[in-house]
Parts: sequence; structure tokens; C-alpha cells
Amino acid sequence: MNGNGRGVNPPFAYDMEDRRSSVVVQVPLDDYGYANARVRAMTARLLDEHVYQQILEAPDYHSAIGVLEDTEYAKEVEEAVLEGINPTNIDRALTKNMIRNFDRIKHFISGRPHELIEILLSRWDLYNVKTILRGKRALVPNTEIERNLVPIGFLDMTVLGEIVRQPDLRSALDAVVVFSMEWPIPYGRAITSTLPEFLREHDLSIVETALDQLHYRHVISQARGKDVNSALVRKVIAMEIDVINIMNLLRLCGLELAKEGALKYFLPHGSLSQEEYVRIMGLGQPEAVAGELMRVLPQYREPISLGMRQFDEKGESAVLDELEKHVIKTCIHLTRDPLGIGVIIRYMWLKYLEVMNLRIIIRGKSIGLIESQIRKELFLFDEVLRKSA
Repeated sequence: MNGNGRGVNPPFAYDMEDRRSSVVVQVPLDDYGYANARVRAMTARLLDEHVYQQILEAPDYHSAIGVLEDTEYAKEVEEAVLEGINPTNIDRALTKNMIRNFDRIKHFISGRPHELIEILLSRWDLYNVKTILRGKRALVPNTEIERNLVPIGFLDMTVLGEIVRQPDLRSALDAVVVFSMEWPIPYGRAITSTLPEFLREHDLSIVETALDQLHYRHVISQARGKDVNSALVRKVIAMEIDVINIMNLLRLCGLELAKEGALKYFLPHGSLSQEEYVRIMGLGQPEAVAGELMRVLPQYREPISLGMRQFDEKGESAVLDELEKHVIKTCIHLTRDPLGIGVIIRYMWLKYLEVMNLRIIIRGKSIGLIESQIRKELFLFDEVLRKSA
């Protein structure tokens, strides 16, 4: 998960699913008690260390796929195999399984809990739009762009696929403008407001910053409320904002931007004030910026420190990886309230980690990496294995 890429549901909860007939009996639900019981059961079905070991020890790629066919990924993997047993199809199968499980959660609850879940999942809409635009700018093949999409929010693969199939970046930008007129978060407004500057400067970060600002302005307004669960969702959103602000400071600190120029890249509602952001931007060097960030944001001291140790080798992506690990670990351990949204947040991130690590393992097997080589690439694997703790 790094800088290189990695419709409205009815307000009812599943009561029972008949796997043979695919009939779903639904009952109205507007609190977390029933939903969290179901989510805890879903958490218990996440892969355990024994299954991971089987996949890692599989002698070849096809044998690793065979192990997956004996897990809850069976349905999606079997469908993928019919299309061709290649890593891209398996990647899509894993993502489809995650989407199916997240969709089930959205159906567990109604009312305000349902709104909060959709707010959390909307981060993937922003991620998907930016992934498509980056891919188009870099002339990445459409199949590779689609492989990195995670259509879990409001935007499904049908509309995302239409944008991906546009012939170039400008056409993709125009498509977002047109399609987003019907979206809950109208990302096209951000594109329209920045298009003249983008066409003049040819700097996609101009558009991306506007997308970030529009997205987080919208979700913060939707997450307002005095209840504990709204506060938890705002905490998750604030961490996402902090990551963007920290990374913008590290990327832009050497440009000697005036106050107005620096604030163009600032996202409010995080841990930094405008004044702190501008002051830190003026420090000029990544090392000085990182040092001051660790002082004023002690909660991010460890990930920033770990990332900066690898800065010379990997650049800014090393810091981004560590910050994202911090966010995921925080979400996993956000709260243990059995009647709160933290149970759902925890499962969603554990499931995401499971899919990410399975993709790493399967990709590694497909190019002949041995177990020790693959293990070095796994993401927060200890957190995955401690899922029941």
C-alpha cells in the first residue's frame, strides 16, 4: 500500500443467507449489537496462520491457488480460474471477495450507523479516482489500472471501468466531471475548478489536492455528531488527513512556497493548524520538516522516524508506508466496545490486510520467489495473525 498504487444499499440487515437458493432474509436494524455479532463471526473466519503457512509452503503458483480454493475465497477464485489462472485474475478474485464481505456489512445496519460505514468506505472512491488519473498520466495499461481499483464505496466497477476505458487523461478527467454529477461526492467540481491551472502546469498534484480537499470537506461534514461512534469515524478521517498533510510537507518543503502557495496544499480538520503547516513548510529540508513533525505530532513520531531511516533509499514512499501502517494499526485497536462501530472498523482493516498479503504471496509465487523472500514483503503480518487477540 504505497504511493505507486496499490449504489445505495437498502437499510436492512441480513438475518439469514441461504447459500443454496441465494435468498437473503432481511430485518430492519439501526444499532450495532446484531451487526457486531455478525462482524465478529466474520473476523473469526479470517485466515489463520496454518492456512497462510500452507500457501507460503506451496511448491508452486498453481498449488498456492489450490490452497485458496479450500478457503472462503473459493467462489471468487474458481470463477477467476475459468477466465485464466493468471495473477491479475486472482488479484481481482481476492478484491471481489473483500467487496462481497464489505457489502454484507453495509446491509447489516440502517440509519446513522449505515451512514457512518458509507463515510468510511468512501475513502476508496477517492483512491479509485486518483488511481485512474495517475494511471492515465503514466500510460499504464487499462488492465493494470483496473487491477489496482478497490470498488467498495459508492462507485462500482461499471462506472470506474467506463472512466478507465477513456483514451487519455483529459478524457478521463472529463468523464469524472460528467459522471460525478450523480455521485454523493461530486469530484468533478474539484476537476472543473482546477482544470485551467492543470492544463497550464501539467501537474496532476493540482487536481489531486483539490480532490482531497473536496472529499474531506464532505466527509467531515457528514460525520458530525456528539455520539462516540461519530467521534471514532472523525478520528479515522483525521488520521487520513494527517497522512496527506505530512506527505505534502515532505514533498513540497524545498519549493520555498509563499504562505498562500503552501496553504493551497493544506487540508483542515487534522492535527496541524494552518499556522503550524506554513511554519513547518518553511523549514526547507525533509530532515528538518520530519524532525519538527515528530515534535509537534508525537503520535506520529515512530512511523515518521522509521520512514526517515529509509528515506535515502526509498524516498517519500518509505514514510508513507510507515504512516499507513500506523493508521491501520490504530484502526485495528481503536476500541473494543462490543456495541460500537470500532468492531466493524477493526474487521474492515483486518480484511484489507488479508487481501493485500494474499496478493503479495500469490504474486511472489507467480514469479518463483521462495518463502523467505515473500515474507519480507508482507504487510503488518503480525497484526493479521493476532486478529483474535
